[in-house]
Formats: sequence, C-alpha cells, structure tokens
Amino acid sequence: MNQVRIHGDPFGEDAAAGLLRSFLRLALGNGMECALSLSSVQPRPVAAGEHTIHLTDGVRDFVVGSLLPPAEIDLLLRAAGNVVAATAPVVVFAAAPLRADVTTLVALEWPRAAIVLAARDGSTGQDLLERVRAELRWAGCEHPPHALEARELAPWLALPALAPHGPIVHVGCGDVPSGTDLVVDVWLREHAPHGRGLRLVLPDAGDDLVARLRDRVAPAPAPCELVRAAFEPGHARDAAAILLPWRRERPSRWLVTALASGRPVCVSRCAETVVMLSADGICLPIGGRVAAAGAQVTFEPAPAAVAAALRSALADSAAAAATGRRARRHVVEELVRGRPAAPPAPVPAAPPSRPTIVLEAPFFEVSSSSELSIETARALVRRADVDVRLVPRAPFHGDLAQLRRRAPELEPLLCRHPGTVDLWLSAGWPVRAARPQCRTWALRVDWEFGALPWELLPHTTTTADAVVVHSEYGADLVAAAGRDRASIVLAPHGVDAAMREDAAPDPELVAWKGARPAVLFHGGLVWRKGFDVFLRAVLAAREAGQDPVVVVKSVGHGHCYGRFHLGELARRFQRTAGTPPMWWIEDDLPRERLAAIYTACDVLLHPYRGEGFGLPLLEARACGLPVVATAGGGGDALLQGPGAARIPAERRPVELPGAHVQEPWVLEPSAADAGLLLVDALVHRAERRRAARAAAAGVRQAFTWDAAAARIAQLACEPRSLRAQPPLPTVTLAPTPRPEPVGAR
Repeated sequence: MNQVRIHGDPFGEDAAAGLLRSFLRLALGNGMECALSLSSVQPRPVAAGEHTIHLTDGVRDFVVGSLLPPAEIDLLLRAAGNVVAATAPVVVFAAAPLRADVTTLVALEWPRAAIVLAARDGSTGQDLLERVRAELRWAGCEHPPHALEARELAPWLALPALAPHGPIVHVGCGDVPSGTDLVVDVWLREHAPHGRGLRLVLPDAGDDLVARLRDRVAPAPAPCELVRAAFEPGHARDAAAILLPWRRERPSRWLVTALASGRPVCVSRCAETVVMLSADGICLPIGGRVAAAGAQVTFEPAPAAVAAALRSALADSAAAAATGRRARRHVVEELVRGRPAAPPAPVPAAPPSRPTIVLEAPFFEVSSSSELSIETARALVRRADVDVRLVPRAPFHGDLAQLRRRAPELEPLLCRHPGTVDLWLSAGWPVRAARPQCRTWALRVDWEFGALPWELLPHTTTTADAVVVHSEYGADLVAAAGRDRASIVLAPHGVDAAMREDAAPDPELVAWKGARPAVLFHGGLVWRKGFDVFLRAVLAAREAGQDPVVVVKSVGHGHCYGRFHLGELARRFQRTAGTPPMWWIEDDLPRERLAAIYTACDVLLHPYRGEGFGLPLLEARACGLPVVATAGGGGDALLQGPGAARIPAERRPVELPGAHVQEPWVLEPSAADAGLLLVDALVHRAERRRAARAAAAGVRQAFTWDAAAARIAQLACEPRSLRAQPPLPTVTLAPTPRPEPVGAR
C-alpha cells in the first residue's frame, strides 16, 4: 500500500511548512495516499489579511490564520481529512530546534508506524519520497486479525452521510448468541411506538425462527423488515444506528463492515469483540457481565445498557455522525488487509532480572491522571527494584520539554514497544478495554458519580486482573459493580516534595491581593467540582462583611473539559460589578510555583459534588493551607484533623448519559453552609493557618508516593498475594473540634 502520514504545521511561512507542502504535492502526484496529521498545530490569532482556518481535534475547536491561497488551504484540509493505516510511514516536518523532540513524540503517537522520518535541513521532496518508497518495500505487508480486503470495504466506506431518521439495523443469526431477542425487546418497548422501523438482517435464519420473529413483531405500530440475505451495504444505507448486542462473537466481518458504514454502532464490548474496538469513541459500547454456564463462558449484555446505547445513538444525530466518522477512520487505520507491516518489537539484550512495570497514562496533558502517573513513576524509579516503562496515551497536549522540566528522569523510560511485561497499569479516560501483553493487567479506576457505567464492564469487574483505586469511596464503588474486593488495590495518592508549608508565597500574587484574604479554587471549572457553589459561597462571604479576593487555578480548560466547562460563568463573575477581584491562572505551572500559589492563599474552598480522591485537597493540606470541602465523598480521608472544615452535603440521584449498574448519585454541598464555613475561615484565618501548618508534616508523612509505589510494585511481584493481604492501615490525624460557623445561631 503506497501510504504516508505527514506530520507538521503546514499553514506557516517557514522552511519546514514550505517543504511539507512541496512533499505533499509531489507524493499526491506520484499516486501516494497521504494523510496530514495536524496534532502539532496550535491555535493562534488571525492577523490582518490572513484567511481564517477552522480546525478541530475532536475535543477543542480552534482557528489559525494563514496567508496561503485558498486552493492551497483546500488541498491541505483535504489531506487532513484523509486516513491511512496506523502502520504507514510518517514524515515529520519541524524547525531544527524542535525536530528531535517532535519526532520522538510522533513516534510515541504512532507506535506501530513502519518508520518515522524527520525531514532534515537541505532535504528535498524527491529525497523524502524515495526514502518512503524504500521503507514501504522493506516493511512489506501484514494482515491484522479480522481485517478485510480494501475492495470489500470500499462500498461500505463510500456510503453517503448518516440518515438520522432511518431504521435500526441488526445483523445476526436470529439466535440467543446474536442478542436478537434483546434487539426486539428494546425496539418494541422504546422505538416502535414512535414509528422507528427495525431491519433484522439474518443471513442464516431458518423458516421456524423467521416465523416466530414475524409473529412477535406483527403487533408493532412500526415496520419491521426481515432480510434473509448476506449483510450488504444497502442494508445500512438508510440506517440510523446498527445494534449488535452479541453474547458471543458472530462473524467478525459483520462488525467490521458495520463500523465502515459510518453509522453509529451499538455493540457488545467484550473479550470476543474488543480486539476490533481498541480505539476510543468509535462505537457506543454495550457493557454487561461474564456468565458461566458449565464449561462455556458467555457475555451477557445488560438490557439497560442495550437500551441506553441505542438511545444515545438516536438522540443526537451530530454526535452519532461523529462516532461513525471515527469508526470509519479506525477501520482504515487498523482493519484493512495488506497494510504496511509494523516494525517488530525490539529483542531485549538479556532476560530482565527485575519485574517490569508499564504505566500507561496521558503523560502529555495537564490532569490529575497525568500527575499521579508521573509521581508514581518517579517513586517506582527511586525504589530500584523494578524496571519501569512509560506508554503515553493520546491525544498529546504537552511536549517533551514540559515533561523534561517536570521529571527529567522519566524521559528515557518512554517507549513505543514495551514488549511483554509483568504488570501493565493503565490510567486515563476512557479506561482501557483490551488486554495488553502482560502477566498482570491492572486498571486505575476514577469515577465520581456513585455507580459505574455499564460500558466499563466487564473489563473493570472481570477481565482485568486487578483494579487500583485511591480511596475507600472508590473501592466501595468498584465492589458494588461486582468486583471481588480481594483484587481491589487501595493506593492513596501521595504528595511530592515541593508541597510544603515553608514554600515561599508567590510574590506576584501576594502583591496583587495586598491585605485581603485570598480564597483558592483549584480544579476543572465544571459542575462536578462545584465551581458554581464556590462562587456562591464567595458572594455569601462578601455579603456577610468579608472582603476576599478569588484565585482560580483551572485545570483541563483547553482539553479534557474543553467543551463543557463553566469558564463563561467565571467571566461573568469577573464582569459583574461588586464581585471580588479574580486572579485566574489557566497555564500549567511548575510544582514549585503551584506550591507558592497555595502558600500565598488563605483558604482552599472545594465544594465538590463528585470526587474520586481530591488531589488539590491533599496538596493544600501539605502546604499548610486551611481547606473547606464537601463531606461524605472521596476526599474524606483528607479532611481529618486541624485545618479542615467539612461542608454538609446530601446525596442525590443524578441523570447521566448511558446506563449504570446502580442509580448514579452526587453529593450536593450546602451552599449556605459553605458560605458560613468560609466566613468562619476568613474571620479566624490566622488561627486556622497556624493549625493547618502544624498538621502539614503529618499529612506529608501519611500520604507518600513511595507508599503508593510500594503497593504497585507488590502487585507486579506477587499478584496472587492480594487475597492474603490485610487492608492498608488507616492514617487518622488528631481531630480538633469543628468551629461553629459565624452566624450559625
């Protein structure tokens, strides 16, 4: 296959951008299939005279400006929309000072690319094209499991855009393993009454089965078409969704072609299908439980999960179309026969003498998942009794320089091909569903809404060998979903050395706030973190006669919370006359600067609704900053002892997309009590600060990354010993009586 992926920013006027465009034109003219990767393009203002170019990475929508002519821009955007195999060679175009780092990151982003080439200074488009052709000849071809020939997939990939008002389509054998009974049940109950049609494609169904199905659907007020023929593109042309709640794998061709159709596919994600569903966001997964009937093991989709997945597919045609586009891309990247062969995994020089641990996490984004994985890796490296390898998850929102500043010792541990390892610990969202090459597979599970989604099952309850959680709240949640508690590892987060009560306060912030107390919010500006309650409490404190300023350190504003944050609420707060001044920090900060922000403030207010652990609470306590936070959730272990006040909260159910193993819930913190407790903290801030600083050393001693790493290392060395282990000791700091809030009487 004559394919190449091109990586770089093509919209500028520098030499790298010019060479990229030249190579693209030459490669296209020589019959190459070219896909342009724009992951290194950053948003920038549009200058006078420039064309405005709208781009998206699926999470954030942004614009760049360019002086290129419209025809050139159109060529680039068409190449950006093209797709090639995940194993295609990659050519990287970057300025000389950045070239080595960008090439390394691209190799991590496309770990199975046949080769990653960097365009050097003085290279020509013809030189690069000849090199790519040579690499393709050397690599040869491979045929991934379940892959189909390009000619068989072509008519499916050519189907027109999604028809949102068409029928639901199901393909199977009409039997119990196909889940046809579940399809008919949900259609009769939820969709037939509203006129939505159903098409059952049953290539091998017998006369008796067809007759029984006809009798069952006959009373329905909407049409049900039964097709006894091979699954063809015409069956999906007008489909609004394809529903495959399989209990056992049917012919994999049906699933691959359904994904290639560009229609949203609701499908059981279990051991038999997950190898075809390894990418994120390409389907609406149907979760369930593994069931054993004698010697036979089957997957039992949860009926609620079947119904919820189908509702999601039909509720939002734009989201459904986006899912279908991602599925098509996945098929071309992963499920086409004859693609360029991936490079073989490196052969170790000698058998490893120590257990090998892979940490898989979004190392190149600013998030709690990234932070905890970096600190876990550093602590494991310090132990020196295990070998550590790091596998970053995409998308990448940071760079190597950022990691180098944060943890330089981790850069050499980044790898494309970790090989078979003793422990593979995966973090990030969505959680990994496919088993990697390892002896023990563990998942970090952080979920904050009281009950796990069905889509996380069975891999969080059965398939993975262990689940790592960070609070008793998390352990209870996973156990309630059906996980054996003996294989749930409790590993609370630690706090790093920079977080100390004697960290020098940030001088710029100290000068800005003057003599006024500073109330800190640290986290995503989202409803779950209680940012709206935070602002209400601050306003209540203002009305009670206090004169605070507000410091907001937002996280994930540009990526993980990119489309549902409350940034506009913060801006409205800033624009409203009479509100306290706000210092808003959106940038990623070095750890020392973050500690300086904590020590420059007077109280952390964290009125969360859902929290798996509450890392900012731990960091604030380690820095001797008084905290006021919601009681009864994942942060409870951090609210022991002096310097902490608990906001009363009530558990309430919450409506979330999808289906959950139980009714999901959140803690609704009392905004009135949050305001009173904040007033109390501000009135007595000197006393509260002294108490919090006195407790800081005990907090650091109780929560260490070394202790968390020890639990992970033990899991790598002795996975079977989990059943015999006592639970982690509970560290309780000496409590002090809760002060009565001002105005409580």
